[in-house]
Amino acid sequence: LFKHFPLDVNSPPSLSIVVMSNKSIRIIEAATKVFSKKGFYNATIADVAKTAEVAEGTIYLYFPCKADLFTAMLKARVNGIMPPVDVPKGGPGPVTTRDRLCTLGRRLYRFFCSPAYLAMYRTLISEAPQFPEATAHFYREGILQANQRLAEVIRQGISAGEFREVNPIIAARAFVGMFQIFAVSQGLLGGQRVFTIPETKIVRTVTEIFLSGLLASRAGKPRRRPARGSR
Repeated sequence: LFKHFPLDVNSPPSLSIVVMSNKSIRIIEAATKVFSKKGFYNATIADVAKTAEVAEGTIYLYFPCKADLFTAMLKARVNGIMPPVDVPKGGPGPVTTRDRLCTLGRRLYRFFCSPAYLAMYRTLISEAPQFPEATAHFYREGILQANQRLAEVIRQGISAGEFREVNPIIAARAFVGMFQIFAVSQGLLGGQRVFTIPETKIVRTVTEIFLSGLLASRAGKPRRRPARGSR
């Protein structure tokens, strides 16, 4: 996760590390736990040092201030923003784009429901206004690239005639967003306690709702539009 730390010539030397040391990795892992639990302003370098089991002064050797540590933590999490898009081949019968999206839907929902993701999401949302550059980097290098990979899968489905013509990047963001908001509402907002829904039902229903707007028309017949006033 930390081996491809982004090189930014405009950042302080401590944030321009391509291959991080084991100690700096431990510090960032500890920072993730502390910031996720306490938030940026309530967390202290002393808290991080205690969690990482290093001296407080050691952290300052790698990260001059708390803001630099928080920024480094976000950048280090970029590569883990989304599970793989590709679905392994080799199963019975041809793998359709629809099959790939169904498999990815299960991966996405489990990823978004994971405690690690939900903790990072909560921290990112609460601190985004204070760290616009770091969060923009997180979006550009993590979220956007993941959406572009998924958009390519949808584009292949369009080319194969499985899906109708749509904007692939918008469709990709919609697909991801449906699972993300469901996971956040169930995991962070108490939905799982108030109204429990099995994972299999969520994944199947959300995927089918999404695909019903992507499937190519049958026998060349366009879908009937709903009558005015029926929506």
